[in-house]
Amino acid sequence: MHQDEAVADTDPSGRNGRKLRITRRLIIVSMALLPLTLLYWPVMDVLAAVNEGLPLWRSVAGTVLAVPLAVLLIMLIRQRIGIDGGIREISPWTYWGSLGLTVLCAALFQSPVTMALMLGTWWCIGVFAGSRGRAALVTVGLLATPWLLWPVSSVELHLVPFALVWLGAILWSGLLSLGFLVTIWMWDLTVDAVNGQRARAQLAVSEERLRFARDMHDLLGHSLSALAVKSELAGRLVERAPERAVAEMAEVQDLARQALQQVRSAVNGYREVDLAAEAASVREVLRANGTEVTVTGLDGLAEVPADRAALAAWVVREGGTNVLRHSDATECRIGFSVTKDVLPGSETLVVEVFNNRVRGQGKANGLSSGNGLSGLSERVAMGGGALSAARTGDNGFLLRAIIPLGVSGPSAGGGWGRGVRGPDGPERGEAPDTTA
Repeated sequence: MHQDEAVADTDPSGRNGRKLRITRRLIIVSMALLPLTLLYWPVMDVLAAVNEGLPLWRSVAGTVLAVPLAVLLIMLIRQRIGIDGGIREISPWTYWGSLGLTVLCAALFQSPVTMALMLGTWWCIGVFAGSRGRAALVTVGLLATPWLLWPVSSVELHLVPFALVWLGAILWSGLLSLGFLVTIWMWDLTVDAVNGQRARAQLAVSEERLRFARDMHDLLGHSLSALAVKSELAGRLVERAPERAVAEMAEVQDLARQALQQVRSAVNGYREVDLAAEAASVREVLRANGTEVTVTGLDGLAEVPADRAALAAWVVREGGTNVLRHSDATECRIGFSVTKDVLPGSETLVVEVFNNRVRGQGKANGLSSGNGLSGLSERVAMGGGALSAARTGDNGFLLRAIIPLGVSGPSAGGGWGRGVRGPDGPERGEAPDTTA
């Protein structure tokens, strides 16, 4: 993929992509001014050779080699200032080729000042291109190179002046490298910020898709199960009790309209689930299927927060759907209870849906019920609670949700209710048997 296209992909709107492209080009142009000085040092060396009567061919050869060297360094800068930030894959040919040309030019130059500045110019750029380990090794090599090239110099060199030139080149390179370091660091931070914004947007989209898929499953799973039961019952009653069949079909129509309204509400994102209405709906659907339903504890939930009540409604909905799909139950008990936590002032809402006559062998932990319990478990966990689903000893099935209600007094705390046991199920103070 072209680098400009990669920038655009980090920002679907294109605005941040355009800013990154412009910023990257400005940084490359500003940093490319240093490699252009490689065309200046050879000219100075040629003039020095003419004035001192030194062999001119060496300076001319170094000048010719400085042109491709400048091009390679600009390519090195462009590769380092990558679209994705961080240390990008630097071409070995560019890196080692530019380093080799730099050493060769330094060997051809006859002025110790030109030689030191040539090596320092490459180091200002090459030290940031590649890993730190490689940069350290190359730095040590470049520090030793002027001393290794001393024997091939055409001019007589004295130790103290040469050492001063060498130290001056080091200081000059260090100051320039600090400016480059800040520029590259700011660029990497900018790219990381843009990529982080994109990642957060993608995560939000993924979470919203998961939430919508879970909501649609919960809504349509219950509604379609109810429609199937009602329509099947109406079909059996057509000949035996036409009047009742007509009434059942009327309820089918009502359920279909309600399902359509729920789907529309889910799409709009403003759907709320009413606990009392949900319990009544599940009770009517299960009774139509021949399951007697008993609801207890609903009257004592007037002070329960709306979001906690809505979460409990989802538990009732999924529990009723599982009774329809996975049991031949003749009895279903839906219970609500508010229990005091171990710490003073905090309470939990316990919702239990129990039914007898589980269909088939299944799995003891209730995972064979499909994706519904998995989605419900995620929903309850997001609310700070816990969900358990397990068979009971009398071939029944118990779905239990423990939903924290928060603090009702001056003390804050969290935990589970104590001392209440479901039908052959675990005590509420104990860890759930299995999280669905």
